[in-house]
Amino acid sequence: MSLWSIAAAQYAVRQGGLEANIEHHLCFIEHASRENVNLLIFPEFSLCSDNDADATQFAMTLHSAELDPLSDAARQFGMTVVAGLPHFDNNANNARAVIFMPDGSRQSSRKPAVEKSDWFTPCPATPIHGKMGRYFALGVNTSSEDEALPRSAAGLGANLYITGRHTPVSRWQHDSMYLQRWAHKYNIAVLMANQTCNSGRWHSTGHSACWDERGQLIIRAEAGELLVIGRRSPTGWQGEVIPVR
Repeated sequence: MSLWSIAAAQYAVRQGGLEANIEHHLCFIEHASRENVNLLIFPEFSLCSDNDADATQFAMTLHSAELDPLSDAARQFGMTVVAGLPHFDNNANNARAVIFMPDGSRQSSRKPAVEKSDWFTPCPATPIHGKMGRYFALGVNTSSEDEALPRSAAGLGANLYITGRHTPVSRWQHDSMYLQRWAHKYNIAVLMANQTCNSGRWHSTGHSACWDERGQLIIRAEAGELLVIGRRSPTGWQGEVIPVR
């Protein structure tokens, strides 16, 4: 079992637009680098407001120059960074997240077409990222009770299922129950990054969390802007919460 440090950025979206949110992302990335984090995921819509969910408002593609600071930071710190942003991918389709890779490259991510009726065969459309025993799948714009994606990810060899969310207080218990269930059922660790803010359509509660392959809770945060870190070693998982100021 290779060493792996993963983190959820429990993040409050800035209402000052893309530039303000990029600067705030860089602050989280720098904090994560001090903790030797290898993989950092931000919540859904982390680079914008959920009121700006229409990608046409940004007129942005995967390789837009505005995103260069995040690519540079991922390369500088050797970190994989997942940020939530509606944009157009290479096929001119709407995607919901950007993965900034440690080599400076970028990948679009959107909800894959997983066939729900096939409960046994992994769907080849589920993208698996990583190398050397650190393989993850990303859930984008997916419902927590949607079993198909974590099932398919585990079947294709992922060690970790990650998801960025904007979950309100009223749904946190519901969402966390399902994510924990999939961790246990499919023997795959799960990391969930949730917004912590009172903006847009609802108030997000925070409580970002990580579960191990048995569905046991590793760490869960309270409210506030925090890094929620899970560290995998040969002896198992440990968790910690780091304030971001």
